[in-house]
Formats: sequence, C-alpha cells, structure tokens
Amino acid sequence: MKKLFLISSFCDTQEKIDTLYNNILKLKEICHDTMLLSPINLPVYLTEKTDFYFRTTENPVTSIEEKTYIHWKQINNDYRLERFFPDYGWAALYQSKKLSQLGLMFNYDIYYHIIYDTKINEGLINQINSNVVNQFYSNKSTNGDINEFSLHFIPLNREGLINFEKFLNKYDYNKTHDLIHDYMLKWVNKNNITKNDFIVEEHINFYTDINFFSIYNGDELNVFFEKFESDQSTNKIVCYDIKNIDIKIIVNDNIVFNGFEEKTPVDTNLLTSEINKIVIYINGVDYDCTDNYNKIGRTKILYL
Repeated sequence: MKKLFLISSFCDTQEKIDTLYNNILKLKEICHDTMLLSPINLPVYLTEKTDFYFRTTENPVTSIEEKTYIHWKQINNDYRLERFFPDYGWAALYQSKKLSQLGLMFNYDIYYHIIYDTKINEGLINQINSNVVNQFYSNKSTNGDINEFSLHFIPLNREGLINFEKFLNKYDYNKTHDLIHDYMLKWVNKNNITKNDFIVEEHINFYTDINFFSIYNGDELNVFFEKFESDQSTNKIVCYDIKNIDIKIIVNDNIVFNGFEEKTPVDTNLLTSEINKIVIYINGVDYDCTDNYNKIGRTKILYL
C-alpha cells in the first residue's frame, strides 16, 4: 500500500530540528513517503530527505483579541493570577488543512497526519503496519498528561482525508471557546470516528523550567505584574514566596517594593502607562528583568 506521512512542523530550536530529522529517517527506514510543511527555514540536509517539502510564510497565530487561552495560578486564598496567551490552535490546524489539500493532489492509499515530534516507537510502527484508517488516538505528553485527541497521529484513507480537510474551518474554530482538542472531538463525534486504544507519545516538553507567573527566574521570590496589552499600562504587582532577605524592586527608578519581610503574598500599586526598566536587587545584586516583562502580553490579578 502507498502511504504518505503529512508532517506539521514549527522547528525553531536545534532540539526540534534534530527530532524532526530523526523522525524522517525512521519513516524512510520503513519505506514510506513524507510531506513536510514548515513556516521556518530548515536545513537542506533535512529537507532533501523528504519526498515533498513546502516552505510557507504563513503561520496564522490567532491574536488575543480573536481568541485566547489562560494559564492561571491561585496564591493561598488571596489572589488568582492570570496570564493570557494567543491561541496557537488554528496555526496547528491550518498546517493540517494545507497538508491535507497538498496530499490529496497525489495518489496514496493511506495518509498519516503527524507532528514533527511524534515518537515513532515500536508501538506506533505496529499501528502503521496494521493499515488501520479513520481512527483517532490520545497522546501522552512528556509530563505524563493525556490529551483525549491528538494531532500527533491520525491515519486516514482518501475519503477520510477529504472529510477531515473540509471540517477544518477557522471561523468555526474561533467562534467557540474550544481549544484544539475539544474542537477536534467535534469532528470525531460528527463522523462517528472510533478511538484506538494505543496512546501516542511525543518528544518535546514545551514548558520545562518555564515560570508563567514571575518575571524573575530565581527562587528568592516570584514577581507578577498586572499588564493590559492595549496600552501596556500596569497598576498592580504581587510578590509571593518571598525569602527573608534584602529585596528591592525598582521600576523606572522608583522603588515599588522594599523589605526583608517573609510574607506571602504582598501587593503594591504601580500607576504607570510606560515601563522602561525593571531591576530587582537581591542582597545587593541587581537583576534586570525588563526583557522578561516586555515578553508578557496581557495579565490580570484577581482578589479572592
């Protein structure tokens, strides 16, 4: 049977590039064709291993104004900290839609949607060799969480691929509160797609050592700024998990927090529409956190 693997990718680190490259080699070892789509330039040594390679300038990440998702954290019974992120779901689904359209230009018996970091292990190879089609799979992330629906492995015959491509629609996706997994379960339910018990795994942990709720990366304290993306204004800071050491936070040359107190949490008002510099002094050593602050989009502090 002729089989084509439709590979979605966003490989902006060497670890991701290496993972994609190794996966392509594994697929070539079991004698199957690959089609790769990327919004990022990839090394020639990698792309020459694929049967089809499409480089696109499109990466339609949905803006916060259109659709957003939230990471949140509760501090004792005092505060709920919320950080808003653009929704990357449609960018992923868009690659799947384009790969489906491109794949349908060529005559294959089975099409496999996978993501660049899908773990191609013995169990997955057995699924491929079984020639099963038009089923969906759950996937296990590197931290052990299970996602009910996974884009990491979807085997489809030609009719199934046509159906899958037609379902993917930005307007329908954005008008709901669904994240990508919930949206795709609607496709499953609408078309009576059965679930395979095999659980697909992935290679990359996207959230290793990321603290979404502090602009300071050390363990002496956490510092969370409320920030409104529209005008970048800030009117509240919450400091928590504070160690009993000399700490000062200086914003635009103004001291906004100063003390040795071991108290969690404390908050302070900061009424400014423009922040040029944030420096945190810990036992006399200064840490410039301006870049970390600038990377934040929209955040919110709720009193409980």
